[in-house]
Amino acid sequence: MKILVVDDEVEVGSFLCDFLKRLGLEAQKATCGEEALKMFSLIKPDWVFLDLKMPDIDGLEVLRRMKEIDSGIQALMITGKDDELSENEAQALGARDYLVKPVDLDELRAKIKKYILNGQ
Repeated sequence: MKILVVDDEVEVGSFLCDFLKRLGLEAQKATCGEEALKMFSLIKPDWVFLDLKMPDIDGLEVLRRMKEIDSGIQALMITGKDDELSENEAQALGARDYLVKPVDLDELRAKIKKYILNGQ
């Protein structure tokens, strides 16, 4: 199981990758939308954890483009923007869930177990 973590906050991306690795998952990070799209084509992840607000391409557009490449990609939005409109748009694009920063680690672990480790 490969996961691509996309967050322009380097510390957040590194933390999430470390967290995923401790759960036995393979994780790589990208710090912007353009880098994420390049890495997506190279590593072909099973899941992408996407920040919503990034300086070059927002997470919704990144998800839209990834879905064009691989309609089966699974996504979890992790963002500082608690916005119902963005959440609805993310879900319309096929995001499995939408978590707001600061992320509760117990909630994140539960989502990872539900969607990834238990394969729902």
